[in-house]
Amino acid sequence: MNDFPSTSQTLLEKLAAEATGEVGAAWTRFFSLYTPVMKRFVQMVDHNHDPDDVVQDVYMHLVKILSERRYDAGKSQFRTFLKMLIRRRLIGMYRRERSHGAGAGVSLDDLQESLIVQPEQGVALDLAWEKARREAAVRHVLTKTALSAKTKAVYRAHVLEGKSAEEVCREFGIDDNHLRQIKFRVEKAISLVEAELSDEDTKG
Repeated sequence: MNDFPSTSQTLLEKLAAEATGEVGAAWTRFFSLYTPVMKRFVQMVDHNHDPDDVVQDVYMHLVKILSERRYDAGKSQFRTFLKMLIRRRLIGMYRRERSHGAGAGVSLDDLQESLIVQPEQGVALDLAWEKARREAAVRHVLTKTALSAKTKAVYRAHVLEGKSAEEVCREFGIDDNHLRQIKFRVEKAISLVEAELSDEDTKG
């Protein structure tokens, strides 16, 4: 979302606060956390569009929806609403391209394959969203938190790179107990971010 105008971002946060009753600061953090999840979700379910372009398109439409008060908080969680909006915008992009000839080689069957999940496959869509949420939470903790560089490096080596406990302990000069403590500390931080991104966390 690097190219999303800051004025539109501010407007989006204000409109979201008005639509859901949440304070503006909560939505500032919400969109800060959610943009990486959205981008990763797009990468997982669509292999033909730039995630930044899709996310910007989603936010532009979200501004319009909220400003026209077309979001009904009584019908769905804001996160669920946002997740489905992403998918609808992806489908819309393909349809526009096909109507202008740019996507002439893409059939509707290809479209569904590219998006991975059929409209009725809510479970598959939810699993993709949960995976994107988890990956974004891990990335957030390892890049934007106050944990020490060594702690992050140890976790990355052991959990993400799959190195054995013995190998990691030898590489970083720590014992097995220290390794377990580091893993616990990082996993707890990741869980806190995931909880903040959870559909059940905030009704919106």
